[in-house]
Amino acid sequence: MGTVPKTTADQGLSGPNRKVETMNRTIERLMLVALLLAAVAALQCSSTKTIVRPALPKPDFVVAQDGSTDYETIGDALDDAEAGDVILVKPGVYEEAVEVAKDEGPFTIVGEDPATTVLDAGGEYAAVTLKSDGNRVSGLTIKGGESHGVYIPGGRQKIDYCLIIGNGDRGIYVSTLEGGGSADINHCTIADNKVSSIYCANRSDKTTISNSILTSKNRDLAWDGDGLNLVVNNSCLFSPDEGSDVAVSGSRDIRKDPEFKDPDNGEYGLKPGSPCLKTASDGSNMGCF
Repeated sequence: MGTVPKTTADQGLSGPNRKVETMNRTIERLMLVALLLAAVAALQCSSTKTIVRPALPKPDFVVAQDGSTDYETIGDALDDAEAGDVILVKPGVYEEAVEVAKDEGPFTIVGEDPATTVLDAGGEYAAVTLKSDGNRVSGLTIKGGESHGVYIPGGRQKIDYCLIIGNGDRGIYVSTLEGGGSADINHCTIADNKVSSIYCANRSDKTTISNSILTSKNRDLAWDGDGLNLVVNNSCLFSPDEGSDVAVSGSRDIRKDPEFKDPDNGEYGLKPGSPCLKTASDGSNMGCF
C-alpha cells in the first residue's frame, strides 16, 4: 500500500503524533463514505415510494365511533355542517349511506386512511350520493351500495384516494338525472363492482380519471356518446369483458392485471412486480395504496 504524503500540517510530527493524525484522517474518510452510502440509500427509498397523500385539511367536524368526538356518524356531522366545511372521519366501519342534497354543501369528507376508514351502505341504493356542486370525498373505502358506490347525478365532484369495491352495479355512476354530473377522479382503486367500475352517462361535461385502477370481471369502463366526455390519464384498466369501452381521450394508460395482493380477502395493495407500481404521474403507485 502507498504511504500518505506529508502536508504542511504534519511536517515535523513525531512518530506517535503522526500515527494519531493518520488515524484521524482514516476516521474522517470512513465517515464520508458512510454519509455517501446513506445518501444513496435515501435516493433509492424515494424512488420506491408508494402513495403519499396531500396533508389532510383542517377539519371543522371530526367523526369517530369510539365516542371521543361529538359525532359518531358521518350523517350527523353533515346535518350540522355548513357550506365549505371539512368533515374528518376517523378509522372505523360506518354502516350508513351519505347524501348531499342539491341545496346543501359543498362539503369535504375525508377519511384518515382508506384501508381502515370504511363506509358500508349495507344495501342502500348508493353509499355516497352527491347532488350539489363542488364536493370532495377522499380517503375512504366505499362499499355495499345496492346499485352504486358513488352516485353523481349533478354537479362537479372530486373523488380521490378512495377504494370503491363490492357495489351491486357500478363503482361510480356519473349521471344526468339532476342536470348532469361530472367528476375529477384521482388515485382511486375501483374494483370488483358487479356491472362496471365507472359508468359516465354525461355527454357534455368532461369527467377525468387519473392515476387510478379500474378492474372488474365485467366492464371496467362504460360511457355514452362519442367518449370525448371522458379523459383517462396514467391509469390501469383491466377486464376480461370485451364490451368494456376504451377511453378515446387521454394517454399513458395500461391494460394489464394490476396484481392485487389478495383481493378475495380485501387486500387491494399491489404485489411486487405489479405494473401499477410507480407508474402514476407523480411517480407513486396507481390507485389508493
